[in-house]
Formats: sequence, structure tokens, C-alpha cells
Amino acid sequence: MSRHPVMVRQVCPLLPQEPQESPNLLLSAEFVWREGGVLELSYNLRPSQRDGDLLALALPCSEPTSGLATGPLQGDRRDELWKHSCFEAFIGLPDSQHYWELNVSPLGHWNLYSFERYRQSGSGLVEALPPAVTVRQTRRDFRCDVVLDLRPWWPIEGMPELGLTMVLEEINGRLSYWALSHPMEAADFHDRRSFLTC
Repeated sequence: MSRHPVMVRQVCPLLPQEPQESPNLLLSAEFVWREGGVLELSYNLRPSQRDGDLLALALPCSEPTSGLATGPLQGDRRDELWKHSCFEAFIGLPDSQHYWELNVSPLGHWNLYSFERYRQSGSGLVEALPPAVTVRQTRRDFRCDVVLDLRPWWPIEGMPELGLTMVLEEINGRLSYWALSHPMEAADFHDRRSFLTC
């Protein structure tokens, strides 16, 4: 009898670090882990009020459409994407301090970093295949889909621990920080206590 491939899927709300100072939005992140090392991520933004919109956000992508996908996007590999709106995933090796950080911008620019332990870069940049990035935007909805092949660098067969996070920039330049949880008073996406474990 053949063995079925393993797939894990979960949808999670993202919470702001400072609720009183953050945009009035509903954010979520979804992941699908496929055995063999393919990670699919979807980040969703929408207003929390029926008559709200996303026009106060600095999302540097194409003009809002009727809801059709604008991608796939062909972004470059770039540093410091987290200084503006950025979709992020922290990919932790179970039973180890080693983890990776993926950054993706709304324009499809990306980067992947390696850390030997908390905020301690080992090899730094990772030799990786560019993720496939697709964006869909309307006034009331924004979705970014990312497919990342971990197989060139992921060292085990099993699923990683995941930290799913987002940085949002408003048109006035203010940043807000969103994550599954915020164990400390200041935003710290590297804190493994906020990672999902399976």
C-alpha cells in the first residue's frame, strides 16, 4: 500500500503589538506545509469595519483591481525589506536554536537569512530558490501568496516551527507590527515563544 504525502494546514489571526496605535484591520496568515519541503503562505488584510478600506496603508503594488491576481511577481533579492510593509515567516528547526527568516515585500522582493541562535547570524544569506509571490488587491482586501521551496537548505524531513508575522506601513510612515503573539513588551519577531509547533 502506498503512503500518502503529509500535509498540514492552519489559518491564524495576527495580532498587533500596540492595538491602540495600530490600524483597525483584521489580519491573518495561513500556511500549508507539504511533506518534502514546500511551504505555502497566504497573508490576508481587510478592514475590521464594513465601510473601511485599505487606502491608509502604504502597500506599494499595482492599483486596486477588481480582485484579479496581479502576479506572479518578479521581485529582486533585497535587504531591509522590514523597514516598510513586509510579509515575514520565521522557520525554526525543531529541537534546535537554528532558524531562518523570510521577508517578502508587496512588490515581490524577497530575502532569506539564517540564524544559528537568537539574533545571531551564522551563514547570513541563504542560497535559496526565489519564492513564487502573487498579490491580489482591492480597496477592501489584500492577499499575498508565497510559495517557498525549502528543499535546497532545509536539513530534515519534518515540518518546521513557524513564526508568521507582518510589518505594515501607513501612508504617514508609521509602522505597526503583527504576529501570532507578542511574548515581550516590545515587538520581537525572533522570539521563539511566538512560533507555532506541531
